[in-house]
Amino acid sequence: RESGTMCAFGGMLCRVVSVLWLVLSVVSGFNLHAERPAVYGGPEGSYFGYSVDFYRPTPESSTLSVLVGAPKANTSQPGIIEGGAVYYCPYPPNPDPTKQRYSCTQIPFDNANNRMIKVNGTREPLEFKSHQWFGASVRTHKGKVVACAPLYHWRTVKVNGEKDPVGTCYVAVQNFSAYAEYSPCRTNDPDPEGQGFCQAGFSVDFTKEGTLVVGGPGSFYWQGQVMTAGVAEILNGYSLKAVLRRVPGEKHTHAAADTHDDSYLGNTHTQFHLHTQTSVINSTNLTFIMNFTGEQMASYFGYSVAVTDLNGDGYDDVLVGAPLYMERERESKPKEVGRVYLYLQHSPLTFSEPLLLTGTHTFGRFGTAIAPLGDLNQDGYNDVAVGCPFGGEDRSGLVLIYNGQRDLTAHGLTLSQELYGAWASSSGLSGYGFTLRGDRDLDNNHYPGTLPCTLLIFSSFFRFTSLLPSSGEVVTQEGHSKSSVVQSLYFYRPS
Repeated sequence: RESGTMCAFGGMLCRVVSVLWLVLSVVSGFNLHAERPAVYGGPEGSYFGYSVDFYRPTPESSTLSVLVGAPKANTSQPGIIEGGAVYYCPYPPNPDPTKQRYSCTQIPFDNANNRMIKVNGTREPLEFKSHQWFGASVRTHKGKVVACAPLYHWRTVKVNGEKDPVGTCYVAVQNFSAYAEYSPCRTNDPDPEGQGFCQAGFSVDFTKEGTLVVGGPGSFYWQGQVMTAGVAEILNGYSLKAVLRRVPGEKHTHAAADTHDDSYLGNTHTQFHLHTQTSVINSTNLTFIMNFTGEQMASYFGYSVAVTDLNGDGYDDVLVGAPLYMERERESKPKEVGRVYLYLQHSPLTFSEPLLLTGTHTFGRFGTAIAPLGDLNQDGYNDVAVGCPFGGEDRSGLVLIYNGQRDLTAHGLTLSQELYGAWASSSGLSGYGFTLRGDRDLDNNHYPGTLPCTLLIFSSFFRFTSLLPSSGEVVTQEGHSKSSVVQSLYFYRPS
């Protein structure tokens, strides 16, 4: 369980890290042109850029930055190997690439070694922070920050040293002057049948009110679990000595019948087994309200989920990605193209049958990432971006921009633009659009921005392998370059 299972889609190499910002302008018709690139660098091999979010210390602050997760980075923690980190990267980046780069600063969420216990008179670790993937998820909300380590292990059985991947998170407030750990699955309910394989923090977010929501896909024989808690309650009374701690007001879903095993609730990245569904949960009491069910097993339905009002009726609509969806045509082999399902909400909790956006690039993984963008073209309707990280003629990836409109049932979303990563296209390598983050006005120009996180593979020899779930056919890409693996962030803003 300590291996790097977090890197999505199995056979993909991802070793490195460097961050490239392209500041672009949007003119009428959504034509983009690059002004000047700037590069943020991260430690080699750290998966720098695996997770990203925007950060503003206060809603009124003019200071903006980007928080970047690097789940395999080393830190100053004594005795910890590749514990992972989150980096603070200032914005705007240096507009002159000939000058010294901006450096990103590692945020000291946790500086401590493993806590220890005495077993038969010998000091042994109580927890295991090496290879914990801290920074695999990071989210912000009005000055609050949370970052998680879903592969953090806890010694649940103290005599023989067994350990379980319960996962843990850290919250930070007051511009990183106060920190506290939140590990809701570090309990006395171990092993797969309990919370022992919870992997809390695999996915994480905040409600609109600022309540922390943590997903634990491995609880209860991988039925999955969702936990919520207030950040103030996590901080109040926090102590390093309180290893087992129930936060006041914490809520969590419970185990269901064994027919729900392997459902992976709380993991927006792996709802792809027989129970291909995405659930809507009441944030007040964590009861299930409704499910959206996928149409095809092993399509990764629920790998990405986004919520935004696309037709301007005042109700949030739901988009669900299934990047391994396979299109079947008569007398031909199935083609893996990916699909996005759009559920329009016509009245409270009354949704339409899904409108379908289907990828056109075989093995492109259309729907891997979905990001609400706000109203980019200022027509009164919100827009959305969809990542297709292995699409395009050279399979280097692309991001598709769709515009909302009033009558989506009749006309659907309008594809207005396709974005290609400059480094990806020029190198013939893959991954542009692997992660997207948008819907923030970065520079107070009254337009939201979008931040696609790009995974590019540069090596003396690289290989990407895709295994079709039905036929077992393997598709392989090979190429050559002088560099190592590079991850890049491209920033786009309207003019």
